[in-house]
Amino acid sequence: MCPITNTRRFVTAALLAIAAMSVDSPARHAAMASDEDTSSSTRRLVAGQVTTLLDNIDGGAGGLSIDSQGNLYTADFGWRLDGRGKGGHQIFRISPEGQSTRFFAELRGGSGNTFDALGNLYQSSIGGSFITRITPEGKGTVFCNSGLKSPVGLTFNSKGDLFACNCGGNSICIINAEGKSELFCSSPLLKCPNGITVGPDGTIYVCNFSNGDVIRISTNGKAERLATIPGNNNGHLIYYQGALYVLARTDCRVYRVMLTGETSVFAGSGQRGKRDGAPMTSEFSLPNSLVVSPDGKSMYVNETSPIAGDHRILGPTRIRRIELLTE
Repeated sequence: MCPITNTRRFVTAALLAIAAMSVDSPARHAAMASDEDTSSSTRRLVAGQVTTLLDNIDGGAGGLSIDSQGNLYTADFGWRLDGRGKGGHQIFRISPEGQSTRFFAELRGGSGNTFDALGNLYQSSIGGSFITRITPEGKGTVFCNSGLKSPVGLTFNSKGDLFACNCGGNSICIINAEGKSELFCSSPLLKCPNGITVGPDGTIYVCNFSNGDVIRISTNGKAERLATIPGNNNGHLIYYQGALYVLARTDCRVYRVMLTGETSVFAGSGQRGKRDGAPMTSEFSLPNSLVVSPDGKSMYVNETSPIAGDHRILGPTRIRRIELLTE
C-alpha cells in the first residue's frame, strides 16, 4: 500500500472507510508547475487517452514518485491492507518504456514517497513508523524514526522542509534536514491524512484516507476543509498548474480540485476495471498514487490489478498513463 501490531488499530479504522494510500510527486515538479502557472493561465489542462504502461508488478500499490529522467518508483505496501498478505518490502523502478527492476528492498509497508532536489528518494514505512532516505544508487539509511505514527504521504516545500502525514496520529509533522521531527498540524479535520502536496505559496494540501475530504493547511498550521471527493476514500493528490488532482480510490476516478474548492472529474468512468481509451469511458481499479512526468505530457497512476473483489487486496500493481493535453 506488513504492518505490525501497533498499526492494527489504524488498519481497523481504515477498513471502515475502505482505505487507500498516499504519496506526492517530487518537489521540483511542483516548483516547475508553479512557474508554468502564469504562462498557462489561458490554457486548460485536459485528459487525453488512457493506456496501460505495465501490469502485474509483484507488490501492493503504495507510493508513486518519478525522477528527472522519467523513471517511476512504486512502493510495495503489501498485498493486503490488513497486513495478512505477502510483501511490503520493495520499491520497483519502472522505465518510461515500462521495464521494471527492483530498486530497494528494506521497507516495512511501503507507503508514501517523494524526491528531494538532489535526487534522493524519501520513503515512508507505515508498518515500522520510519522514513528512509535512498540515494539514486539505491543505498538507504533511516532518515527519521521519531514523531511518526504510521506515516504515509511525504512532500517537500521550497525551503527543503519535509512534511509527513501521520495517518495513525491524525496529524502532519515537519522534519528538518537533520531528520528532527516536530508537530506541524493536528486537527479533527484530519482523518488518517494520506496524500500531501504543497502549493506555490507554501500552503499544504492533504487528502484523508478515512473520508473524502481535502484539507488546506496554512503555513502556520491552521486547517480548513477545501472540498469533499466522492467515494469516502481518497488515495493521493498532487498540485499541478494551478489545481489539485486527487484520486478517489473506491470511486475509481481522478478528480480536479481548483484552489477555490470547485471539483470536477478529470478521468475515469467511475466503473472499476482496466479499460483503456477516452478519459471519461476509461476505467480504473482502486487507483492509489499519481505523478506528472517531467515533460508534462503524462500523468501516471498506480492501482490494484484485480478489477473486482475485496477492496483490501492491493496487489499486484498496474501502472496507467493519462495523456495530458491543453485546450
